[in-house]
Amino acid sequence: MSKIKKYRLLLSSIITTVIITSIVSCNKEFARKIPGDKNTDTATVTFGKRKVLYLIVDGARGTSVLSANTPNIDKLLPHSIYSWVALSDIDSTADVTNWANTLTGVKKEKHQVLTTDFSKSNLQTYPVIFKRIKEIQPNNKIVSFASSAVFKNNLTGGTDVSELYTTDAEVSAAVVNNLKTDTASFVVGEFNDVDKAGAASAYDNSKPQYKGAIEKFDTYVGDMMAALQARPTYKDEDWLVVISSSRGGKYTATDLDNTVFSKTQSNSFIIYYNQNYKQRIITKPFTGNRYLGRTVRLHDQDVRAEIDTADVFNLGGGDKDTTQTPFTIELKVKKTQDTYFWPSILGKRGEWSPGHPTVGWVIYLEDHYWYFEWRGTNDGDYHQCRGADLQKGRWEHLTVKGEVRAGHRFIRTYTDGVFNNELEITGSGSISNGNPLKLGFLNGHDHGVPDVYVSDIRFFKTAVPDNTIANYACETSIDESHPYYSFIAGYWPGTDGQGGFIRDAGPQARDFVLKGNYVWEDFNDLICSPPAESLAVLVPQTTDIPSQIINWFKIASKQSWALDGRVWTDQ
Repeated sequence: MSKIKKYRLLLSSIITTVIITSIVSCNKEFARKIPGDKNTDTATVTFGKRKVLYLIVDGARGTSVLSANTPNIDKLLPHSIYSWVALSDIDSTADVTNWANTLTGVKKEKHQVLTTDFSKSNLQTYPVIFKRIKEIQPNNKIVSFASSAVFKNNLTGGTDVSELYTTDAEVSAAVVNNLKTDTASFVVGEFNDVDKAGAASAYDNSKPQYKGAIEKFDTYVGDMMAALQARPTYKDEDWLVVISSSRGGKYTATDLDNTVFSKTQSNSFIIYYNQNYKQRIITKPFTGNRYLGRTVRLHDQDVRAEIDTADVFNLGGGDKDTTQTPFTIELKVKKTQDTYFWPSILGKRGEWSPGHPTVGWVIYLEDHYWYFEWRGTNDGDYHQCRGADLQKGRWEHLTVKGEVRAGHRFIRTYTDGVFNNELEITGSGSISNGNPLKLGFLNGHDHGVPDVYVSDIRFFKTAVPDNTIANYACETSIDESHPYYSFIAGYWPGTDGQGGFIRDAGPQARDFVLKGNYVWEDFNDLICSPPAESLAVLVPQTTDIPSQIINWFKIASKQSWALDGRVWTDQ
């Protein structure tokens, strides 16, 4: 072979190799990029005709379904997005309201379905999901089978078939028959026996009637799934199976954490199943720091505490006080009732009465919120700086800070480390006095009496910076690691658990002396729990379901629909 032919052959081989390598490299790069899209459901790799089976079971608490014997539901979980701590309407136990949430995709503030007569409903503006789907995909056949006449008559508009049955067994049989014989794209079943069992006994598995109803529903799930998977066209279809309780049910549980998850009536469950989904379970999010110990309930005029030698806790101020003493007072409070009318919980003042001229300060409760009040030596001086609302049965961290800026004195309030309000008190004069420091009831008239728990009281002789207040508000104790611990004038954890004193762990060792018929009580609670609206968005809600179904049908949600729900993926 000539050198030219050899050269041409070699050149051809090189070019061919480069081309093949480029193609392979491109394919590898393409394969590498597709799995990296974290916004893609694994189920989207299937190209069958998309369909939905939506099963609504009324009154099934998520935690009860979790602990019941439900083998057919359990079979779905390896290929499901699911949660046992999903939420229905937090403020309503009405069936119609919760059904509307699950079918419109908006909350009651929009759909206004509040009563069984639907007199105030706004379903014209916020219609049920069936009408939304028909608007975009009119050829999709939608069928509904219900055990509740109110559900059937008011919330199935837009369906091609809507039938009512007297028992859940009949509803299940109707769904099974439809799946065997029909071509519907969207099949709905509404089941009511679990709710009836809960209403007749209690919404908890400790009641055999309730647990039995949940387990009977599970057998219906088995029958319906068997019918679905036996369809002759099943291999050419792509099914999303949604199983959800419309709401939970009221029950006095023992594992309450005083968050939205303690409301058993809104404890639902939601399962999104597709044969190609990866398993994803959404559990209860962080709900706060655990706080436990033994403390005293300060109530009425009887149980209280005081320190007679309390001069170190004077707050200064005024023309004759050149130091203009900065300070920070912190304490944790747990209310035992919703509203109060001016009871003192901590104060240093001779008398707590309307218009009384005694100089000093008081932290007190009013209505749902709290206040820091002071009266200075200047004539007629009297001011209040408001804190935030406090929730019954929940520990909240209150902070009052007195600080000096450019020669002017200010009072600032914080709740759970979050700033509330500020007032200037430069002209108040001095608020120092020779009175005891009192915890709980402060003598006087025309005000209510406390009924609270108080602990973790911290008294700093400095203005602790805002970021430090925020960082340590949710801590259940402090020590030398606190950046302003050297400024502590008094620190009472309040969880001594026994004895006649609330001990001062600070350098002054000035203990509160308990008065009255006090009793040390155990507590085990959460503090600094996020607000309900913040927690709710971290778990599935029943208002999410219409958004999930619309997305499954590849229908773009219009902004004008103003849906409240979100779409959950398995990644």
